[in-house]
Amino acid sequence: MTARVRVVVAGAGRFGSLHVRTWREAGADVVAVVDADASRAAAVASRFDIAVSGDDLARVLAEAKPDAVVVASDESTHTVVARTAIAAGCHVFVEKPLALSGRDAKETIDAAESQGLHVIAGQISRFAQPYVYLKQAISSGRLGELWTVRLRRDFTRSWLNDFGSRVHPVWESCIHDIDLALYLTGEQPQRVFAVQTRQGTDVVPSAVSVLVELSGGKTATIESAWSVPDRGPQSLAGALDLSGTIAGECEVIGEGGTVKQRLLSDAITEWGDNGVIVPDLSLWPEQMGRIGGALRAEVDHAINVFSGTRGNEIMPHREALWGVQMAEAIIRSLETGLPEKVGQS
Repeated sequence: MTARVRVVVAGAGRFGSLHVRTWREAGADVVAVVDADASRAAAVASRFDIAVSGDDLARVLAEAKPDAVVVASDESTHTVVARTAIAAGCHVFVEKPLALSGRDAKETIDAAESQGLHVIAGQISRFAQPYVYLKQAISSGRLGELWTVRLRRDFTRSWLNDFGSRVHPVWESCIHDIDLALYLTGEQPQRVFAVQTRQGTDVVPSAVSVLVELSGGKTATIESAWSVPDRGPQSLAGALDLSGTIAGECEVIGEGGTVKQRLLSDAITEWGDNGVIVPDLSLWPEQMGRIGGALRAEVDHAINVFSGTRGNEIMPHREALWGVQMAEAIIRSLETGLPEKVGQS
């Protein structure tokens, strides 16, 4: 880069703060922090010695004149924040999900492309080394022709209450494996059939199973359950510790071989008075006082894309759109009990 990319971070919660630190460590110039709560934005800006903050994104963009906006606000605000940024001539990095409807996702991407701007959906798993290894195993031809991808991810039970009233869990949790199915196969989803289990009077499902038909004849299965007891091992560690468990598996199956990955492993296990920690060190581990892992790789990629030193081939616009359309179709299938075409909303 000949000049540092100037960035505004929209959203001053846990992930917004994490993004401020990561983008700064990666060499970006974070020039402002924006949040619906101006005092929260000011607190984060003060902690990182950033001069500009506020609750009016359009005003801050006019004052700070950034090259890009990082959208780390609540899911329901992603579209309006991204559109405001694009209207101001900024690239956007949007934490998952890119949008809560296929129409919003397409219109956001179309608006960016019409101005020669980039949209990067923050699908962090594409940058986590275990999944990069799986992708390379497929791309190298070692597995022969790919047949199917199996994805499973289980979460701490109490997490369902944390976001169940805010956004459907397909958008919050299943979106990771929706995106992995697209990343690993490189194919457009055609149809989905999804079923669910609900407990008592819950308004959102406690378990979801999905069968996906892809354009080239491959299939994928996605399963998520919010069933891990609250005293399960803590699995997220590093620059941001989240209390709870994510236990998942990914298996790619081809005519010539298979590769399986597990999130929980006993390679590193810590037992203490507060419970057991089985950390996943691929997402945002701290290495010599700096954030590394998938988050740093993702931010490095975005900086290079926004500065024009590389293309956006790791998270292309078309796959970002497919992921939102597929999530939307899964939710429709859960509601209708029928197979649903993707992109038909």
